[in-house]
Amino acid sequence: MCARLITSFNSIKEWKNYCFNTHSSYIKNRHFRKWVNKKEICIFNFSNLKKEDVKCMKFGMEDAIKSARLHFKVTFGDGNSVKDILNLTDEKINSKKLLKMAIEKRKKNHKEQANVFIFNNPIKSPSAVIKDGEALTYVSEGITIFSFDAFKKYPCNFLRRRAKHEVLHMLGLNTHHEDTKVRGYNNEVPCVMKYNAPVMNACGKCKDALACFWKGIEYATKKQFVKN
Repeated sequence: MCARLITSFNSIKEWKNYCFNTHSSYIKNRHFRKWVNKKEICIFNFSNLKKEDVKCMKFGMEDAIKSARLHFKVTFGDGNSVKDILNLTDEKINSKKLLKMAIEKRKKNHKEQANVFIFNNPIKSPSAVIKDGEALTYVSEGITIFSFDAFKKYPCNFLRRRAKHEVLHMLGLNTHHEDTKVRGYNNEVPCVMKYNAPVMNACGKCKDALACFWKGIEYATKKQFVKN
């Protein structure tokens, strides 16, 4: 087993400056600029999760937006509008193919919102196969892909936590809680940004990271995203 690489920061100020400055790499990406300006996350459900299950996930996404204090909304998309150009009969969904399809569909529809895709199929990424409640998030493109086992029943709290965790990744928290250690915070507290999201709430370190990231976005774009 490979040891987890931990990035250390000597102070809270150093951490906040780092999080503020991470906006620079994202803001150069035209897809990122378009989806954050749209201020919408659209869910496409291709799984056998029931409506109430997907609503639990929607609540989790809204929790993430609330944590960031953003003027964003979560909507449901028409799966048929993208299903025709994606071969969903494949045993494994190719993440690169899906990413390309989503971007092309946005251009065609002139609607560059962020997307969350939910499948029963495993998702093949360049480095792993995503399955059974796991997810893959592309921050620059504003795309999250979930895979759930078709034969499992997932509790609402689990679905809500997983959705919040992944959308917080999408909204700028692009590391797990345990991947950074910052002097001045209690790094051992429970946090939704720990791998597999064991609790619902974000810790102070991750809340500060999110706030500073969006301060950086607002500074670079001269636009308001965060609620007063």
